[in-house]
Amino acid sequence: MVPYNIVVTALDGSRPSAEALRTRLQRAWRRPPDLIVVTADPDELDEAYLSRTDACVVITAEPEKSGAVLPLLAVLEEAGVAALVMTAGDPVGEDESRSAGALRRSADCDDAVLTATLEGMLHRQQEVLRLRREAALTDRFQGGLQNEIARMHEELQLAAMVQREFLPRELPRLCGVEFAALWRPAHYVSGDIYDIARLDNDHVGVFIADAVGHGVPAALMTMIICRSLTTKIITGNTYELIEPHEVLSQLNQDLIRRQGRTTRFATAAYAVVNCRSRMMRFAGAGHPPPLLVSADGASRQLETEGGLLGVFDDEQYDQIELPLSVGDRLFLYSDGFEQAFPDTQGDAYRRRLPNMRYRREFEKLRNADSAQRVIETIGQRLNDQQGSLHQIDDLTLLCMRAGPLVSADEPADRSAGTVVRSLRLS
Repeated sequence: MVPYNIVVTALDGSRPSAEALRTRLQRAWRRPPDLIVVTADPDELDEAYLSRTDACVVITAEPEKSGAVLPLLAVLEEAGVAALVMTAGDPVGEDESRSAGALRRSADCDDAVLTATLEGMLHRQQEVLRLRREAALTDRFQGGLQNEIARMHEELQLAAMVQREFLPRELPRLCGVEFAALWRPAHYVSGDIYDIARLDNDHVGVFIADAVGHGVPAALMTMIICRSLTTKIITGNTYELIEPHEVLSQLNQDLIRRQGRTTRFATAAYAVVNCRSRMMRFAGAGHPPPLLVSADGASRQLETEGGLLGVFDDEQYDQIELPLSVGDRLFLYSDGFEQAFPDTQGDAYRRRLPNMRYRREFEKLRNADSAQRVIETIGQRLNDQQGSLHQIDDLTLLCMRAGPLVSADEPADRSAGTVVRSLRLS
């Protein structure tokens, strides 16, 4: 058996006291071959010395008044060496040595108490050292894990920035028709995406999609959807606007062609608004039906037939056409709004259930003087909800407001050599 190494040191510089205690320990120890006792001055207890030490007996007159005892105990603690403080007087009660993790015994205690104390300390020391090694290993793993989390955090922030670049930076305002948008990911990135783009001098295309799922996979799918979205065909000096139902049909076929072994779905809706004639054509692909709210407060949902994108290659999408009146507001939104305004009176389970309260929130804003005011108000209402900091789902809301018909708010598109020769939409 490898013998225990015990160092005896005296803080008051009394080498004879340390030598006397060393002799006493060697004489009282029951198995002398198992024990090596040496004396050393405090300044000799460096890292290399303590690495070969199992326990240290510190002799001091009054540890509460000694300015050296606590620094020494801190050194011993750092090195993982068990410490026993021997002092004159009654050791009963709290003192600085105990608070520093050391045991304390009276200098005049009998040999049986002294050796029993040291045997107990040495017996537990192996377990203490094992725990220290495991703690050190855990610290290293924790450091690596924190670095990995920081790297993932940075990458997700970059992914969020990239996804935002796919969103329109400016929204069009044409012939008295204005648009505004709210886009709130539940986490770093969103499974929702939208686009509001001016197609020509009269038309604006409004698109919204929601990839099934959450997180990075859903966000990557939204980027694929954006890249696959085709609303206009340009041939030479002519262009052709594509009907909404054809836009969704082409998008569906393109998603199916891009799918590998994993099938991913998405819902979507697309509308083309003629801001001059105030006619709108709309088609949906399994997406929550938009809500049209008139100036008098009447509202209706625009229901259309059509399944999710990415399921069936031959899926057909119905299309509806309807006129817009002054004061009409159109709301296109993702399904996250079904849980955005929970029942505050219900329990935790009921608060997570889908509901139709969002419709009342939209209808309340029929008299808002702008689409942007609508979005700002809805955003504030979302902030006021309990649990808004832990949003359940991604939220996207597009608002269109039809104001009085005026001439084009922006100059006509005069791109060199561009002439409209074919136009499917009125």
